[in-house]
Amino acid sequence: MHPFLKLTAIAAVLSFVPTSHAVVIPGSYTIGGSTTGTGPWTMLGLGQVYGVLSFNLNSPIAFQNLTDLNYGYDSILGGISHGSPRAVFILDYNNDSFEDLSFAIRWGPAAPFVDPTIGNNLNTGNLLALNDMGRYDLSGLGTPFSSFHDRATALLAVGNVNVLRIALVIEGDGGGSNPRLFQINSVNVNGNAAPTPAPDAGSTLIFLGFAMAGLMSIRRFIGLARPV
Repeated sequence: MHPFLKLTAIAAVLSFVPTSHAVVIPGSYTIGGSTTGTGPWTMLGLGQVYGVLSFNLNSPIAFQNLTDLNYGYDSILGGISHGSPRAVFILDYNNDSFEDLSFAIRWGPAAPFVDPTIGNNLNTGNLLALNDMGRYDLSGLGTPFSSFHDRATALLAVGNVNVLRIALVIEGDGGGSNPRLFQINSVNVNGNAAPTPAPDAGSTLIFLGFAMAGLMSIRRFIGLARPV
């Protein structure tokens, strides 16, 4: 066969070789606690007041089949520390369509997972691509895995367990006594990106002013349980 024809034939065969892609996950968003907005979302944490933003999967998927998870955000107050913000995976451990257990992936750079950066247009990067020790809090599994571990340990423990939803949780800084305020501009779960308009700096400043003015009232009158 002529070399050119041979190369053409090879190219034709290769063009039909399937490529590997992350499974796009359909789902919807719900908010809880002190979270406001429809995207971007503003999330305040203070004391027992938590901000919660949940991505609810239309159909459960095994944790090991999730490959991409990242958040685009503005850090307005508090930065990243003390295990907040964190992504909490709500599991259906016994396949009865009801949530049973959970575990969390901590934001921030490798241990001690602290990033005091205050700024706009930040991104977590793909949290599911990180395998550093201490990033996974498996204490919610009710198993001997009761401390902070890495992705490999999580896959051994719950790799084939179905995920029902992924809840972003933001709580106060310094044991909850200091406010933490974030604006979440985008969420990407296996290529299912939540398209959001550009952040409105004016509305964020208005909310920040409201939040700061009402902090003492919130601490005194609102006591929300830890929703995940």
